[in-house]
Amino acid sequence: MIIIRDIKLEKMDESKLEAKIRRLIKRDQFKHTVYRRSIDARKGILYNYQVLVEGKFSEKEVKRIKNAAFYNEESYELTPGEKKPSVCVVGFGPCGIFASYLLSKYGIPVTVIERGSKVEERMKKIDDFLHGGKLDENTNVQFGEGGAGTFSDGKLTSRSKDKRVREVLKTFVEYGAPSDILIDQKPHIGTDVLSEIIVKIRKDLVQKGVDFHFDTTMEDIVVEKGKITKILTDKGDFTADYYIFALGNSPRDTLFQLKDKISMSNKPFAVGYRIEHPQELIDLSQYKTKSEELPPASYQLSHSKENQRGVYTFCMCPGGYVVNSSSEEGRLCVNGMSYHSRDGENANSAIVCGIGEEVYGTNLLDGVRFQREIEEKAFQLGGGNYNAPVQRIEDYLSDTPTTSFGRIKPTVKPGYTMTNLNGIYPKIVDDYIKEALSAMGRKIKGFDQKDAVLTGVETRTSCAVRLDREDNMRSIGISNLYPCGEGAGYAGGIVSSAIDGLKAAEQIIENKE
Repeated sequence: MIIIRDIKLEKMDESKLEAKIRRLIKRDQFKHTVYRRSIDARKGILYNYQVLVEGKFSEKEVKRIKNAAFYNEESYELTPGEKKPSVCVVGFGPCGIFASYLLSKYGIPVTVIERGSKVEERMKKIDDFLHGGKLDENTNVQFGEGGAGTFSDGKLTSRSKDKRVREVLKTFVEYGAPSDILIDQKPHIGTDVLSEIIVKIRKDLVQKGVDFHFDTTMEDIVVEKGKITKILTDKGDFTADYYIFALGNSPRDTLFQLKDKISMSNKPFAVGYRIEHPQELIDLSQYKTKSEELPPASYQLSHSKENQRGVYTFCMCPGGYVVNSSSEEGRLCVNGMSYHSRDGENANSAIVCGIGEEVYGTNLLDGVRFQREIEEKAFQLGGGNYNAPVQRIEDYLSDTPTTSFGRIKPTVKPGYTMTNLNGIYPKIVDDYIKEALSAMGRKIKGFDQKDAVLTGVETRTSCAVRLDREDNMRSIGISNLYPCGEGAGYAGGIVSSAIDGLKAAEQIIENKE
């Protein structure tokens, strides 16, 4: 088998793709599959393909074919050990889901503990909150079956070249995701489709014997002789041979409960705002043309100077919405979300500035304390009722309260309050973001337009601490604990979190010491 890269077409046309492959390999009969597909808009709109072509090819033939190489896909197969130890997985976001999935596939007894509700109940509680109801601190946009990624854009992009990336995507397709995610350069599912897939995975895992305990919050652990002997929850105690802590992005109360029992350390993260523009502005900037055939465009921007913290866009949601992702009473934060169709009028993304101990402090968990202080300010600035504070870019840059909007209206629910966002963060953070806005406006015309809208605050880009672990993924000082995923500081996003969960499960399945 060979792979041929960089095959460009003016239209997505299977017959023209076949014809081009035929000319390249000089064979009339062949079998091919699309391996990757992307859009190249640098010089007009071109569709760029990578294809796999089956058959025997000599080295001489491969050298002759432009952009061709031999291809052997790594198989994802494990060699199970003799033992089948029991495992307790705490948290059922992407990391916990894929750890549980793989463990159950190899017959390992799994118990799952999730502080939030099942997707079906979770959606009702979130919908109630976003329409003016009460915040449930255990079931919200951050907590519950599927994790925070369930109420996001459902992005499945990853910079990793790990063979597990394809395994994650194939698993999603197996449970109902569109097969396009296997070939698109920037695959996404959307919150509406992803929530359905998670329900299907859970129901299948139940059939395989996985024991689920939703609405169950871990409160403490018992450690004896360097091992966890049991975990304590508000619904009773749980024991297992091994424990996977897939706690998610925002397990603040858990971190404070466990800080004297689990080795952890501060880590850098980023804070800022959500920024909204008309999606058609982003489309025109990225594609240089209007076309209903093209998907809503995305972007990824960054700006930095020497000896300065970088500012970058994060979790861009084409045709999406800003969503209130608060998880604690009296504190407010936001995130971005898109449905599979990405047909919303606005595009949004986080625009955030990297910070470290020089900003938030050097004591353990000072980063969490900093996040909470910022979210408390945002809550009060929004009116103390979970309305989000918002401001036009022009007013933000001039440090003037917003009193009216132009063309662009905020999408955040349950509502918003026009205000002045300056002063929520330390001045250095706003100074960096303001400088970056101007620089980003030179990359995407209109990015810093006066009517663009900022919504505060984006504080949950990643966990503020790392749960320290050895090279074998086990917690330092606790030999039967695997801290994994975003909540442990080793991932950022659905795919990377899922991969971290798979890696931990592999260690247990193969009885690696």
